[in-house]
Amino acid sequence: MTDSLLGWASQGELRLAETFARHPYFPAAGLSSDEMERYDRLFGLFLSRQVAAGADLPALWEVTPVMTSVTLIFRASRLVDRAEFYTEYFAGLGLRSTEEWVAALDRKVPSLLARAGLETPEALGSVDALCYHAGVIYREVAGLLELLDRLDEHTGPGETGAQEAVAAIQDSDLTATALVAAQAPERMAHLVRGIQAVRAFSTHHPTSWLDRDRSHLEPALPRLVAEAVVAELRERPVGTPERATAVGVAPREMRPRLVLDPRRGRVCLRLPEQRVSTQYVGEGEHAEVSWRVSLAGTTRIFRTGRPWGEPTYAEALDVAVDSPVREATVFDTTNGITWEVPVVDAGDPVLIFAVNGQNLTDKVSLHHSELFVVVPDDAQLVDVVSGQPVPVVGAQPILGWPGWECRRVEAASIASLQVVRVGQAPSAMSHLRSVDPRQRVRFVHPVEPVAHVRTLNRLPVHAQSLVADFPATVSGREEIWYLSISAYSGVGETAEEIAEPEPLEVPAEGGAFQIFDPEAYDAPWVGEYLVRLRGPRNESFRHRYAIVEGMVAETTIDAAAHSVRIPAQGGLSPASLAVGHGEKDFSVSPRRIAVAPAEAGADFVVSTDEGDSLPLRFSPPALSFELGMTTYQPMWRTSRLYLGTRHIDPAGQIRVRATGELGRPRVSVRNQHGSPVRTVALSREDAVTYSAPVGAIAQSVAVMPEGRLEFEWTDPGSNNRVSVTLAVMSSTPHATAARVMDGALHFSDLMESRNLAAWVWPATAPWSAARHLHQVTEVTALPESLIDAGDLIVQLYAGDPFGTLRAPHRPGETAFRVEQPGYLADQPEELARLSAFLSGQEETPPASAQVLPVIWDHFGATTRERDVAHAIFEESPRAALRGLSGSLVPARLQPGRMIVTGLVNHSFNLAQEAPAQREDHRSPWITIMLQLGEVGGALGRSENTKELKALLAELKKTAGPALVNTLLTGRDSTLDSACIDASTVRIAHMDSAQQEQLMSMFFANADIVPGPIMEDGPRLMAVFETFRKREELNRLLTSEGLVKPAVSLLRALRSTHRALYAAARVRFDKLDGVNTEDKDNAWALAPVVSLVFALSARMHAHGLMGKSKTLDAAAQGWSQLAEVVPDLVTGDVISAEAMALAASAARG
Repeated sequence: MTDSLLGWASQGELRLAETFARHPYFPAAGLSSDEMERYDRLFGLFLSRQVAAGADLPALWEVTPVMTSVTLIFRASRLVDRAEFYTEYFAGLGLRSTEEWVAALDRKVPSLLARAGLETPEALGSVDALCYHAGVIYREVAGLLELLDRLDEHTGPGETGAQEAVAAIQDSDLTATALVAAQAPERMAHLVRGIQAVRAFSTHHPTSWLDRDRSHLEPALPRLVAEAVVAELRERPVGTPERATAVGVAPREMRPRLVLDPRRGRVCLRLPEQRVSTQYVGEGEHAEVSWRVSLAGTTRIFRTGRPWGEPTYAEALDVAVDSPVREATVFDTTNGITWEVPVVDAGDPVLIFAVNGQNLTDKVSLHHSELFVVVPDDAQLVDVVSGQPVPVVGAQPILGWPGWECRRVEAASIASLQVVRVGQAPSAMSHLRSVDPRQRVRFVHPVEPVAHVRTLNRLPVHAQSLVADFPATVSGREEIWYLSISAYSGVGETAEEIAEPEPLEVPAEGGAFQIFDPEAYDAPWVGEYLVRLRGPRNESFRHRYAIVEGMVAETTIDAAAHSVRIPAQGGLSPASLAVGHGEKDFSVSPRRIAVAPAEAGADFVVSTDEGDSLPLRFSPPALSFELGMTTYQPMWRTSRLYLGTRHIDPAGQIRVRATGELGRPRVSVRNQHGSPVRTVALSREDAVTYSAPVGAIAQSVAVMPEGRLEFEWTDPGSNNRVSVTLAVMSSTPHATAARVMDGALHFSDLMESRNLAAWVWPATAPWSAARHLHQVTEVTALPESLIDAGDLIVQLYAGDPFGTLRAPHRPGETAFRVEQPGYLADQPEELARLSAFLSGQEETPPASAQVLPVIWDHFGATTRERDVAHAIFEESPRAALRGLSGSLVPARLQPGRMIVTGLVNHSFNLAQEAPAQREDHRSPWITIMLQLGEVGGALGRSENTKELKALLAELKKTAGPALVNTLLTGRDSTLDSACIDASTVRIAHMDSAQQEQLMSMFFANADIVPGPIMEDGPRLMAVFETFRKREELNRLLTSEGLVKPAVSLLRALRSTHRALYAAARVRFDKLDGVNTEDKDNAWALAPVVSLVFALSARMHAHGLMGKSKTLDAAAQGWSQLAEVVPDLVTGDVISAEAMALAASAARG
């Protein structure tokens, strides 16, 4: 029978056979359990359909020995009962076993392994030979680690020798592992040494080992075994007793990752909880973690602080990914850690999330019955196995991702998942994911948690038991699982079991079990718990859960709005919580749980007569809002805002959030007499946010001496029409002057009634984070680090005691500059030297890699700073270019900065003695330029052919094969297709409707999926950006005199290098028939000018052309061109670099 999986099975057979020919010991092949699960699922479906069509199963084994061996070893790695192994193997594949099949397969295993190219130990039986290839079977991993823990008690942590450990394993009750240790002691010794290396690493870095690179550990533990060992140590660290039943610890998430927020329709990058630092920032509440997040080449700064009650770690933060990008770069500047987070793969444009928002995109086997799938909206989701569309139960757009949508998929009935775009056909040969919900237990919350109540560990509180929903068992028979429950003490803390493990008899068809059985005790369940379900194959599923059994709670807000607190009584409207119980009694202390206007929440304790108690925090919801201002970026706040009448940003928005639905929301401006001047309605932005532009409001307020901004809506809790003052505007400033005296700030005419706070920046260190002064009076003490630290910049603002207002990166227009001597010394040495230079106390700044991004960020305001920057950049062009990538210069401005500083005229070739550095991929075009520099360095060393091939392979992954071809041939093939021609110019003279129709036909969905920037599609889109920007380009090309310098340089190219001159003419020749003298057509020359300038600069950099005064004179105009069409200019600079390198290599 021919089916959709036949090609997949054949391809897999060949590919794996080649792998095993090099690695006859299965773990050495490097297959992951994720890949093996996909093989198991799809091969099982393939065999099932072939058998159903009348094929002979033993005959199928004969033609698929490799796939059969892989699935057998996969099942052996999850061995439960040796006597029932083959029965479970067939059940896992979806086949009903027969005695004949079992006997036949048992006989054939040695020959199947041999035909697959795998070792066949003579002394081992069939099942034992499969266990040998599994390395260490999953159900014995915990026992092996516990044995090593016991051996450590005699020799010291991690000091037990491999031979001693192997001898102990042979005498242990770890049946499968002991047999392998006896028959193949060298293999087992190698595995033990690898396990010991991982154990030692985890104890040396107990809080961060999971996030650290382990590739240097020797000997390297095979991936299949490493995954099982790491999974066990992640939950139960070295030294954990009774591993088989212990719940273990809840590890802290240490790595940034993508999450989905389906409620808001956003893809977000979650910055993890990290250790805060007080060094160079401050102490106590000022401690924070500083982040630099780079998306599409633009770097932004974020800061996270410790949440209420947390002593060590900053809270996690979700940063919206505002456009589809290939990857994001995250730099934790506080702890010095950098991560690259993949986002969209152009070859497989999909993001897959679990219902809880967990990113599953990197998985090839999926175990969830329901999924969120983010794809281009022209894509189809297909189950390749059945050939049917995947059931979609709902879809919504993704904010900031035009042409993409999020689909909610019902996955319980499908076997595979593939994304198929227009022009593609479903195929099992690539990018196919298997789906098998049998592999996962679901934890179900039967009802919503108690509203507005959380534990001190910030867990929601539930009134009913957690439910474990088991799918049909993998074995097809009843299975015994074990339930362990421990008291949850917080992330990273060892949990203490509260009862003996309880066996659960799971029927073959699956079923649901209450974790906290209400019939188990007369007293109610009260507490925070960490629950573990352990399966017979050492499957381990855990869940954190807080429960107060039978708890009922009612929130009362004492205001016209009953659903949210609003600004009132010098703070927020008061609130209270009434707590009741069900059939089982518990006590609540204090009896009256009230939140005063000046408080954000209230603490209380629930306790039972049996001694259980659970501290809880009541945090009633509050209306929050964000207003666009000219003095600092919008920030969410809950308390009233005070600002100047001219400080509302006309281009900004007002955004309001409550608990959900708001009836007819609108904002009104009232003058000093209370009369309404302007009213604007808000519209829904997402499930929780309403917004409106404030341009009309800003215009009305600007001419008023004072006024207020009111928000009005119908409250769903009371059905009242509610009005609240969000902001008070006044032409009277917060203060009129400030000075420093005796280590304190002295303010003149301070408006203390406005609940003012201040951000203070050291002027000699503009890169430094602002210090917070949370309560400002006429005389306010300065932090010690700012005394005699040079001039200070002080910005007053209306504080918010109910939230954290992070300081903007730079001060706003209302800030005071306060003079004092010195410079900021409380910072790293290199930055302190830079501050000394800024204050005039040193003649030259440092030029280390640490300060180069800072120079890009802040230098250029004076001639002296520009001259110094140019000198530093000229001394080390590669480091300067890398510094630009790490700077806060927006991506669209980076190419212009490179040009105007003259850096574009320098060579980035890596010197022979210089060590290559790992590129960080913040700005893709800069990464490519630096990689080309490595290639350029290697081209000068003819003996390094192997090195050159490796560099070209890396370049191909980053930039695409077209650029590699340009390097090899000296000619950029994209110049022929990515160009403006006479037909394009004719379209520009049509009416706008015709233009839009034609352009959408040509470029529909062309830029939805980000790919390598030097491929035909992105290059074409970059060139055609000139079409969209033609009005700006017409003004620029006619006013800056860029055409004449380009013609002059083109002539110089002709006399210098004919081949590069021919490349430069390609775009000009395409304009044959276009009247380029017509100023309305000047924009069409932008791609010609861009390439001529790029070729001239890069030829000069590589000594193919002399220094050109014409190019230097045109630098300012070229940089402006780069700001208008940055993708065109960066692509041309990269192309010119590749052609110049090829020409230089040809010349020798």
